[in-house]
This record gives sequence, C-alpha cells and structure tokens, in this order.
Amino acid sequence: MAREMLPYAEVMAKVQNLLLGCKDCRNISVNALLVGEAADGGANWLIASFRRSGDDNDLTACRERILADVRHLRECYDVDPDSPR
Repeated sequence: MAREMLPYAEVMAKVQNLLLGCKDCRNISVNALLVGEAADGGANWLIASFRRSGDDNDLTACRERILADVRHLRECYDVDPDSPR
C-alpha cells in the first residue's frame, strides 16, 4: 500500500493528536519531525524530539504507549518535503 503524501503540518497534527488522546501524555508534546529520505521501505519522517512541560507524566512511558500508533502513522503517511515547516 502506498503512503499518502501530506503537508508537514498535517502529519505533525496527527502525531500531536496521539498525545492528546492519551491522558498519561497530557504534558508531553512533539517539538519537530525530522524529514528526509525514506530508508528501507520506511516513511520519510520520524519524531525528532519530545518536550515535557511538567513532572506529571513519565516521558519514556508515554513514548512507549504511543509507539505502535506512531508506527501506524509512518506506514500510512509521508511528509511532503516541499511543505513549510
């Protein structure tokens, strides 16, 4: 199945929505996506960094909780490399 090409902002919003949907991640956000060449049949993007704005939740536990959903997004979407960041 071919990945759908979306603007950077749309893929970022999908990733942020994963965090919003998980109450254990409420004070955690994604700062940026790293966009480059697709490697080994993978998507052309990955999460560059997370940010935690408080001590309410464990960043490592949150990342593990959303990992499967992030993998699914990477299977479905590529970032248009020409879209604004």
